[in-house]
Amino acid sequence: MQLSAVAEKLVHEVRKLIDEEIIIIDHAGTIIASTDDSRIGSYHEGAIHAFKNREKLIINKQDERNWKGVKAGINLPIFFNQEAVCVIGITGEPNLVSPYAELLKKMTELFIQESYHLEQEESRSRLMEFFVFEWHQLETFNEPFLQKAKMLGIDVHVDRVIILGEFKTEKVIEPHVWRGLQIYVRQQHPSDIVVRWGRNQFVLLSAADFFGSKDQQLMKLRKLQRKLEDSTGYKMCAGVSPSMSGSAFRKAFYKAERSLKIAFPAAGIVFDEDLKLEVLLDEVTRETRQEYVTRTIEDLLPNEELLKTLSMYFACDLSMKDTSAALHIHINTLHYRLKRIEDMTELNPRNLADLVTLYLALKVLDKHTNYL
Repeated sequence: MQLSAVAEKLVHEVRKLIDEEIIIIDHAGTIIASTDDSRIGSYHEGAIHAFKNREKLIINKQDERNWKGVKAGINLPIFFNQEAVCVIGITGEPNLVSPYAELLKKMTELFIQESYHLEQEESRSRLMEFFVFEWHQLETFNEPFLQKAKMLGIDVHVDRVIILGEFKTEKVIEPHVWRGLQIYVRQQHPSDIVVRWGRNQFVLLSAADFFGSKDQQLMKLRKLQRKLEDSTGYKMCAGVSPSMSGSAFRKAFYKAERSLKIAFPAAGIVFDEDLKLEVLLDEVTRETRQEYVTRTIEDLLPNEELLKTLSMYFACDLSMKDTSAALHIHINTLHYRLKRIEDMTELNPRNLADLVTLYLALKVLDKHTNYL
């Protein structure tokens, strides 16, 4: 535990509550934090006595002349796991500052205890991140990996569902969000694992026997989605793999990642088992996608109005009435736009073969091409 960092945070918090001068001193008698910056780094002889005797030390005006670096006030040793870790001092007339002293001592010990547990939790989180990353890279389990799993208390052999989640923001997600997510997941099921995956993604490995049926899965994930969106203010989407063995983590992750690509635009939750056309398109190379768009709808790309019209036409299941209503245009205007699309692409939206060609062109027109 970095005592100096904890001390600075503590002094910052105490400053909000009381006006008296506060100092925190380490085992060497050095003031490591203070509400008076000029005292930081100076020697405090009284703290050595407080450490040695493990009890409260009252310093009066006479002591100011006899001990180096002290001011009148009260010094209290702070204990963690029955060991004195620092001394906290409150400056002022001892009789006047005495009511604050014990309260300050208890507050400091609680603060240090909380900081320690938080540091331990963050350390374990980092270990878990490294472990899951290694799991993702492995083709087959090896003995060192299995030993790490045992040390961390993880059963890598059980079937799991992989959920890859992403917040729809370019900002870095705050640490407290990750901590809250980890606590929530552990409360739901202790054997589930969740780790950060880059700046704004996370990987959740859920035991398949706990995850339940697809309806149960969706209900649990929507609950998690609401919780995370409420705590961050960002939309969240997720891709969900089928249940697969622990040794097939890499394959399951790929399926979750593929589903996330579909889920992201609408901030939804997509199960890989529901993908159909997308499974085929995902195997198409970037170059082939690019060439397909060039041969079909390239001339439409500068015209956002026509692209939106065509997209809405498909979204409304080719209903002229519903499409014109959704676009807030007269049906004659829609006829005109569809005719322009036909003229520019030489593909007739009312012809089945051409219709399929146009539909596929819109499907591949995504972040995998250079057109958007």
